[in-house]
Amino acid sequence: MSTVVERLINLLAYLVDSSRPVTAEQIRNTVAGYQSLSDQAFHRKFERDKASLRELGIELEKEATDAWEVEWGYVVPDRNYRTIEPGLTDEERTALALAVHMVRSGGWPSGANGLLKLGGARLADTDTPVGADLGLGSEYLGLIFQAVLERRRLRFTYRGRPRTLHTYAMHHRRGHWYFAGVEPGQDGTIRTYRLDRTEHLEMVGEPDAFPRPEGFSARDILASLPWEQREPQRSLIECDADIAWWVEDRFPDATAVGRTEAGGTILEVPYTSDSLLDIVIQLDDGAVILDPPELRAEMVRRLEAGR
Repeated sequence: MSTVVERLINLLAYLVDSSRPVTAEQIRNTVAGYQSLSDQAFHRKFERDKASLRELGIELEKEATDAWEVEWGYVVPDRNYRTIEPGLTDEERTALALAVHMVRSGGWPSGANGLLKLGGARLADTDTPVGADLGLGSEYLGLIFQAVLERRRLRFTYRGRPRTLHTYAMHHRRGHWYFAGVEPGQDGTIRTYRLDRTEHLEMVGEPDAFPRPEGFSARDILASLPWEQREPQRSLIECDADIAWWVEDRFPDATAVGRTEAGGTILEVPYTSDSLLDIVIQLDDGAVILDPPELRAEMVRRLEAGR
């Protein structure tokens, strides 16, 4: 699902930013997620993506790319995508530019070109992302943030079991979002839950439903969890040439140990938790685990389960 969301966002951003109709072939060669597909696979995936956008109320229209109507391309009418001038000050635009360059979501850089539409500019003329990678977003992130801010209870299912939580904090750690709190009526133990393993989450009750312990820090809780104490293990990952740089950037301790016949890179990457596996799966066909065998087997199992 994460790969589909990224591809739809990339497709929509490309079409909205284009000043003229773009052909299916241009989309295939430009939008991440399409380039490595065969003709038949590309057209199937592109048709599914158009249907997904249509369900979201975004209809792609076809227009001629020339006066003779020989070639046709796709556009997204901008009548529904115009924004009101927000009236940002110079200081606010500078702060926004800094945030865009310092934070990534889902491993990929934020759309710095959007700053130009707000009257701002890039901080540096580079496409190499720097700073924090906050992982792929979730429809629940805003809800959890609101629950923490307003001291509201959350009700959700975790590993098949229904739970209710007095929500104290949320925190990002090694590619994953977590939230922590106390289950009312239990022993008062602060428990931590990983967001991507959470289902059916909703906010219940009124604001200010409970006091938050003074000085509570989710960082302290996460630092004491068992997976943070594991000794780093070594893995081998085969990456396509166009994303190897990102994997090396995401894992500073990664080391290039070989090349593939197709021009890709084999990286030796240390890992201490299954967050490595989650990241590789998000890269779709761009990366594959070669070693250790048990990690590769788990990757294959998850991919087959997600078909």
